[in-house]
Amino acid sequence: MQINIQVGDVLEVAADVLISTANPWLNLSGGVNGAILSAVGPPIQEELHAHLRSQGISSVPAGTVVQSSSGNLPFDCILHAVAIDPFYDSTVDLVRHTVVTALELAIKAGATTISTPTLATGYGPMSIADFGTAVAPLASESRFDGLSLTIVVRSEEHRSELSEAISVAQTQT
Repeated sequence: MQINIQVGDVLEVAADVLISTANPWLNLSGGVNGAILSAVGPPIQEELHAHLRSQGISSVPAGTVVQSSSGNLPFDCILHAVAIDPFYDSTVDLVRHTVVTALELAIKAGATTISTPTLATGYGPMSIADFGTAVAPLASESRFDGLSLTIVVRSEEHRSELSEAISVAQTQT
């Protein structure tokens, strides 16, 4: 898998699929979720809540990824990735597991290009470097050959931090 790092707005990065941050209640509140709600309005929120109702639950476990439509955003679908627990805690292993689940769903959706913010680094406790450590080993996994993952960050400082963490993690594997 090719990993690219870009500074900008993840909602404006062309890709087949967007992996979005999500909370266990699938509420589009704050961060990338808030931006999705602002850009699209309530239909995606309604779709996510309908998913919960159809399952007879009020929240999903950490590590869950739920697919939704993308409204007027430039993606085939959005994969809402829950990389935090109900207390907004996370680990490198949880983030890696969640990203793997999302990548597998992206492949099933026919995607070759995927964009994502750094999961669990906003409201969650993870650093940008932690996210890099979580995703770096996935680049060499053959099941993800042919995928292009663009990680979108908000600043050059974050790009540098993420790039360094991925480079260090890849030399350790």
